[in-house]
Amino acid sequence: MLLDVHGHAAYCYTGGKPFDAALPTAVFIHGAQHDHSVWILQTRYFAHHGFGVLAIDLPGHGRSKGAPLVTVEAMADWLLAVLDAAGVTHALLIGHSMGSLIALETARRAPERVTRLALLACAYPMK
Repeated sequence: MLLDVHGHAAYCYTGGKPFDAALPTAVFIHGAQHDHSVWILQTRYFAHHGFGVLAIDLPGHGRSKGAPLVTVEAMADWLLAVLDAAGVTHALLIGHSMGSLIALETARRAPERVTRLALLACAYPMK
């Protein structure tokens, strides 16, 4: 699924099912130098078990356009814009490595929108 975020195409894999913002939403955030494909099995499971799934490609990664963002804060702002573009008001955020820092920062910036966090291979600080 392609969304327009800040004038660039943002790619989100939906786990093999059409995205439905009315379902509980699980957002999968990859680590540095990866893309949505690291979440293929997990996203398919969630999508086929009652969740709307968005496995994002960060800007400059995978199928998303635009220059790579250079701070976790900028990536958190971008993620909130993705949620807006997809019509998502509340989401479970699942992050791996750098993606876990993006999830944490997004929860700090918009705690009313983040229902749960799952952080994998998380470390702070991360260069």
